[in-house]
Amino acid sequence: MRKVLFLSLVVLLTLVSQAWAQNQAVSGKVTDAGTGQPLPGVSVVVKGTTAGASTSVDGTYTVNVPAGSTTLVFRYIGYATVERAINGSVIDVALGVDNKQLSEVVITGYGTTVKSEVTGSVTTVSASKLEDKPMPSVDQLLQGQVAGLQSVGSSGQPGASQQIRIRGVGSINAGSNPLYVVDGVIINSGDLSRNTTSANQLAGLNPNDIESVTVLKDAASTSIYGSRGANGVIVITTKSGKSGKTKFNFTTEQGYTDVATVPEAGEYLNAAQYLELTREGLVNAGYSADVVNETMLAFGEGSGVDTDWRDLITRRGNQQTYNLSASGGNEKTQFYVSGGYFDQEAPVIGSDFRRISGALNLNHKINDKISFFNKLNISNINQTTPSNGGAFSNPVGAMGFLLPVQNPYNPDGSLNISRTGITNFNSQFNPLYLVENDIRDMRNTKVLGSIGAEYNIIKNLKFTSKVGVDYITIEEEMFWNPFHGDGRTVSGRGYNYYTRLFNWITTNQLNYRFTVPGVEKLTADATLGYEAQKSRQYNITTNSTTYPKTTALPSSSVASVPIVGNASGSDYTFSSIISALNLNYDEKYVLTGTFRRDGSSRFGSENRYGNFWSIGATWNAHEEDFIKDLDFVSTAKLRSSYGVNGNGDIGNYTWRPLFGYGFNYNQQPGGAFNNLGNTDLTWELNKPFNVGVDLGFFGERLTFTADYYERVTSDMLLYREISRTNGFGSSVLQNIGEMKNSGFELTIGGSPIDGEFKWTSNFNIAFNKNRITKLVGGRDIIDGAYILREGEDYRTFYVRQWAGVDPATGDPMWWKDAEKTETTKSYSQAARVLYKSGTPKFFGGFNNTFNYKGFTLDALVVFNYGNYVRDGWEYYLMDGSYPLANKYAKNLNRWQKEGDITDVPKYVYNQPNNSSSLSTRFLYKGDFMRLRNLSLGYDLKSQWVEKVGLSRANVYVRGTNLLTKTYDDNLTVDPEAGVNSSANADIPASKSVTVGLNVNF
Repeated sequence: MRKVLFLSLVVLLTLVSQAWAQNQAVSGKVTDAGTGQPLPGVSVVVKGTTAGASTSVDGTYTVNVPAGSTTLVFRYIGYATVERAINGSVIDVALGVDNKQLSEVVITGYGTTVKSEVTGSVTTVSASKLEDKPMPSVDQLLQGQVAGLQSVGSSGQPGASQQIRIRGVGSINAGSNPLYVVDGVIINSGDLSRNTTSANQLAGLNPNDIESVTVLKDAASTSIYGSRGANGVIVITTKSGKSGKTKFNFTTEQGYTDVATVPEAGEYLNAAQYLELTREGLVNAGYSADVVNETMLAFGEGSGVDTDWRDLITRRGNQQTYNLSASGGNEKTQFYVSGGYFDQEAPVIGSDFRRISGALNLNHKINDKISFFNKLNISNINQTTPSNGGAFSNPVGAMGFLLPVQNPYNPDGSLNISRTGITNFNSQFNPLYLVENDIRDMRNTKVLGSIGAEYNIIKNLKFTSKVGVDYITIEEEMFWNPFHGDGRTVSGRGYNYYTRLFNWITTNQLNYRFTVPGVEKLTADATLGYEAQKSRQYNITTNSTTYPKTTALPSSSVASVPIVGNASGSDYTFSSIISALNLNYDEKYVLTGTFRRDGSSRFGSENRYGNFWSIGATWNAHEEDFIKDLDFVSTAKLRSSYGVNGNGDIGNYTWRPLFGYGFNYNQQPGGAFNNLGNTDLTWELNKPFNVGVDLGFFGERLTFTADYYERVTSDMLLYREISRTNGFGSSVLQNIGEMKNSGFELTIGGSPIDGEFKWTSNFNIAFNKNRITKLVGGRDIIDGAYILREGEDYRTFYVRQWAGVDPATGDPMWWKDAEKTETTKSYSQAARVLYKSGTPKFFGGFNNTFNYKGFTLDALVVFNYGNYVRDGWEYYLMDGSYPLANKYAKNLNRWQKEGDITDVPKYVYNQPNNSSSLSTRFLYKGDFMRLRNLSLGYDLKSQWVEKVGLSRANVYVRGTNLLTKTYDDNLTVDPEAGVNSSANADIPASKSVTVGLNVNF
């Protein structure tokens, strides 16, 4: 028996020793080499095998090592890969930061990745391109920074809404703006005001609090956002704290603003020129000498009045900025806190913008399993905006509509508001008086924040739960004084608007990153989540008239006649299932897929849910042996993607048949049907295809990124004509159209010189071709100055063709037919034709930075080519159709005698021949180059700043929009006239010059 027991023991020990020889348990801890903090989620793999593990929250790991294995490999995004020989049962490793990898970390939809795993078209703009710029909103700062992103402003009003288009215009009746996501919160963006001329919710976010902006352009990157990704996605990430000693940063700028550019053709006449033109026009109209002399006397001929209204209405505005931030923490808690003040006056009286902002971002680790985080941004905006367009109170319009013979002041120095005589202020108002006595203000408070937690369930499996809030209140007040202007006839008028938006979103997400069993080189990253969003809006509107005869009591509570007093509300909801899968084989081949199912209250009960997906692939050819042997090639990457996403940017209740109540008949309450609706209404579908290549040479000293894309919009929302006998109007909105955008994007970057003198450069250019491919019944849709036609660009002008001026008579002429075979002097007989487009053929930016011994010179030039623009109010400022307005200086080139060769007809007072009506005569090349940003800075020497307790100090001078080069001598307006390429007498674009200081301590 003893022999049997002894033999059994020997066998058992032999088996145990064999097992130990075959498998060895190795454990340890992985930390940050710089801070000593533990690193969770580090991949620990036994080299040459499928065995591996990931570190836990406290950085520890345990891995079973097969017999014969000799090396462990430690990999972590943002850190250099480390290999360690297995020479014991405990191996601790400190990973050092890999700056190259950090620069390649990309924030995508619902997560992060590295450039090598990106299959889509994604561009990141870093904080250095956004900070300390004299612009109130981040969308303005994106101009010229991203290939394929068109950022144009139709208004120079500080805090105005900026128009962003990514890879063209994707819709006719739904929105074309991209989706904005701030720290994972899908926000309500754009102009949400109801009375302010132009406002922008993004202006509430201080650019100095932004860490990065990631622009998602193709299906692989945007389809994870499903029904709202059709027009691209802009992901904004705000700054977070890092462990270590608390660091402070203070910046300030002081300077001024002025009008960026006034085209020579857009200058106005002085008094002598205007009077000369008017006298000539009266003679040409056939009036007798006595009538001409009497009329000229009424116009103030000989009075000596010569008012430069542009000089009075424009100004050199002040601008100032202050920002202070602090960041730091320890291994458990990190924080970032900031406060900012921004104040900018536009170069036009009565237009300014002030913002106070603050941010508080925290990260806290409770234990090895659970951590919490929060992001909070708060801002308050005060904005003053004058009217635009043809409003009589618009000061920009007044520059041209008011006459140089009108005196803004009375003999005693008071402001002139007399309504007597031609040269006084009857139909046109004195803008100097209105700026002092009218009110058009907006106060906007914005609270944007999120709070969430991460729970590491098991190794590699993480659960994240987050709730975000975007809370907005907008208070708008308008007061028209009882003495002069729009309020005179009703003894003063007051408006008050209160708007409140409460938008919340909750996201619950599982993420699992692992090595696929049995396939050593294949790693997978899977995401599964659920998201719900609700946005509710509440409005109060009041309107009252008949105020006391004073300008000191603008509150509507003192008015005696209430006109309107009502409240209303609306809301929308989204509910979504989110999933994504990334497969990476040997760092060479990457395959990604996303799927999202959205449900939305904005769409009909029959089509409320939609499925959106994408697939993408990448080949990192530089990981192949035949490329690795080429020392000069650092990156060679081919990628492609295709998918389906949607556009849900329509009215909250467009699909619903509606029954409305109110004062419907003889001031009696009642109800009536007021919207036919369409229960079949659903999303517009966007189907983007993208193929791109990324190349890097000489250690990324020279890089190329090129993309070709096709973007098809189907089920596009268009109005179909219906019988008027239904009682609901003449059309109904249906999913029946189609549009296509295709184009090419190129970005070239590099460091041509890298040494004591360093030069870095980035150039991007984008070409886009837009075509409408399907309309209702194939029929044209005439949209004012434009036409929608199958096979044509969305913004194609539809106008009569100008044929010039008859040298014999000075009469205007147009082409009677499209082929230009016969002219006519009758505007109504001229044929309307398709002519050019408001869409540029290409646009882009060119950025260069030079560094030398502490000096930094940075210059950004933006450019635009191939579109045509129009001045929406030129009808009144050319020729004699509206003689009671001033005129553009190019009227001086008018026809005056037989044989004159000119493009400006004979000036006839009250000219009846429509010579100034819209035609190709008033469409101008919108090509331009603009020096968007120019700055020169100097880092003070460390031995200087350390003496006063600072770690860094930089002083700089910056200019914005300093120079603009245009390419059409007849252009009367700034060529940057919005995506519709039509100027509407808005506040002109401003240039600014500022001096700044940036210190760290």
